[in-house]
Amino acid sequence: MTNVSYRSLTEIKDLIEDLGFAISYPYDDLVFIDSNAFLIQFDDSKKFSYFIHFNSELKKGASEDLKKQLIESPKAKKLNLVFKGTYTIKQSEAEEQIDLVFED
Repeated sequence: MTNVSYRSLTEIKDLIEDLGFAISYPYDDLVFIDSNAFLIQFDDSKKFSYFIHFNSELKKGASEDLKKQLIESPKAKKLNLVFKGTYTIKQSEAEEQIDLVFED
């Protein structure tokens, strides 16, 4: 039997809305953001802990500014944000699917 973790979106929703973003799609342990500048991954090993992955196509200066905004947001103070690296979205060979490639 597989364990299924309960993942509350409330804290993440509050954080990203505080920065002017919105959730476009939650899927399993990933939360996709409307601009696709970054995505959030739940760290199921710790409560209120999340991995942040920036889109590899985001300019370095923009990702640094966004990282600073995430760290300095009052909503982030009670969260553990771990910046993991980048991700790339690639078209899958399977019809109407995408592949995420994470680069830590």
